Amino acid sequence: MITKRIIPCLDVKEGRVVKGIQFLELKDAGDPVELAEVYDQEGADELVFLDISASHEGRKTMVDVVEQVAAKLAIPFTVGGGINQLSDMKTILRAGADKVSVNTAAVLRPELIAEGAEFFGSQCIVLAIDAKYDKESDTYKVYTHGGR
Repeated sequence: MITKRIIPCLDVKEGRVVKGIQFLELKDAGDPVELAEVYDQEGADELVFLDISASHEGRKTMVDVVEQVAAKLAIPFTVGGGINQLSDMKTILRAGADKVSVNTAAVLRPELIAEGAEFFGSQCIVLAIDAKYDKESDTYKVYTHGGR
């Protein structure tokens, strides 16, 4: 039997965790450091932190917040948002992440996945795909830049 794993995802915008439905109507859900600590204490198996506005805003992930979250965790930690090259991955891993997640950059430059896996090991690279069903075309469409 396959073991179930609990992996919460903190969608972070402007330094705050937000929750919405299909990228819309985002509502503040709290401080990422505090929520990460709660999930860790409550038995989550891993934690994902996605800086959902980094790519859209053309900036890097908030490394200071990543460092603060990593300091509170004893579980594996995946970070994504604004990661466009190997040096970004290195920065995030040095800040305390165990894995990096790429989305927009992977769509725009798919070779980044192989580059990251070759340099850091495949266990460090996560591909995130934001997709939404499109009734008109009866298929799913991939979205980049935080669902835009």
